[in-house]
Amino acid sequence: MRAYPDIAAAGYDYVTAISGNFYYIGGTSASSPTVATIFTLINQARLNAGKTAIGFVNPALYSNPGMLNDVTVGNNPGCNTNGFSAAPGWDPLSGLGTPNYPAMLQYWMSLP
Repeated sequence: MRAYPDIAAAGYDYVTAISGNFYYIGGTSASSPTVATIFTLINQARLNAGKTAIGFVNPALYSNPGMLNDVTVGNNPGCNTNGFSAAPGWDPLSGLGTPNYPAMLQYWMSLP
């Protein structure tokens, strides 16, 4: 079983260089590449150790939520509402939480 979102990442005030100029960007255009980079680093570490790539990550994330930082405070207001609120465990604001790279790396490196 899974829900949406699965995980979250900071998505505000990322500095991006475009044609020699620097801009702040935000949203999924910032957070998605960040999460993808984390999984790429884990895959590279596994490949360097002679292991296979991690593949579909959702079963591992939901079975091992401790490899994520649980977001328990905050909300995402908009459209004249308070939006969703963070809560312990999975919530519709941040999913299971934000990546904890050292914990994620340790988990996936422990697998064959």
